[in-house]
Amino acid sequence: MNKVTLTCTLAAVMTLAGCGSTPPRVAQEKVVTINGTDMTFGGIYNVDKNHLELSINGEPVMKGRFAPYTPTLNLSTDYQGEDISSYCYFGSVLQERGGKFGMIAGMIQASQQKSGDKCEIKVAGEIKEHLYF
Repeated sequence: MNKVTLTCTLAAVMTLAGCGSTPPRVAQEKVVTINGTDMTFGGIYNVDKNHLELSINGEPVMKGRFAPYTPTLNLSTDYQGEDISSYCYFGSVLQERGGKFGMIAGMIQASQQKSGDKCEIKVAGEIKEHLYF
């Protein structure tokens, strides 16, 4: 009887723990033709873990975390012989800090028209597409 009770309690705790997490933000996939080859760019941002993952053709190829109080993140990779990089600006990284800091950060970003969460996708240094989260 104790094993059944323990199993049920454990299952309930795991279910409740899952309810407290924030769902990840997923960017709409964008298809870009590079040297005659179509590449599908996508991304997912795990808010709780502060982890950004960008993918090409479904493969996670660029990963990183935003440093504390830093809304920018630069990532790069060599994919099928192509130099691919991204410049990401996530205004929510600062705004979600809450309190006065979050409020002030939100006002500053709004005045600079930089309040969204997006990544510029570059191929050989040239912007080819934007992913919005």
